[in-house]
Amino acid sequence: MRIKLFLITILSVLTYLSNGQQARETCTSLSIEELVKNANQFENKKVKVIGLVAHICGVDGKKMKIKSPSGAIVKVVTNSSEEIFDSALKKQLVVVQGLVVISRITKAEIDKVEEQGTLLCHIDNTPCKDKEWVNKKIESGTDVKIAKRDIANLRQIMKETGKDYVTTVSIRSENVNVLD
Repeated sequence: MRIKLFLITILSVLTYLSNGQQARETCTSLSIEELVKNANQFENKKVKVIGLVAHICGVDGKKMKIKSPSGAIVKVVTNSSEEIFDSALKKQLVVVQGLVVISRITKAEIDKVEEQGTLLCHIDNTPCKDKEWVNKKIESGTDVKIAKRDIANLRQIMKETGKDYVTTVSIRSENVNVLD
């Protein structure tokens, strides 16, 4: 029931955002699923999406992960070096507007990460910068299990897509607003 309400809300807002706005807007309103599926089409273009804030980076607050009801993920980064995301955004439904940026982690990079046993950021699959968290995982002995799980997930994505890389879709935010 909750997911149904969430989906209805998203569809209503997307409809509202797109009706009569096309001529005046310089960005495209779309779902996170559409953005992830057609990322190359939207690279370096302005978009507007709605998602649930699943995580905000605890290291510097400059990146967050938003997701759709189906679990599709988009990384959102601040537009300036001075800006940070307010931790109160966590678990909030937000509208994000900004420029789409695509990055890829290649099979060779994944192999290197696996060889080194590096713990990855769950927002964008780059080496985790949260030294305190990394050290706790090493001390508890769970680092190897986490690293293996993350590598297996990346390899599964490559297998499913038939590509030798994993794409991360990001939005360099110009505007982030909580939906009421």
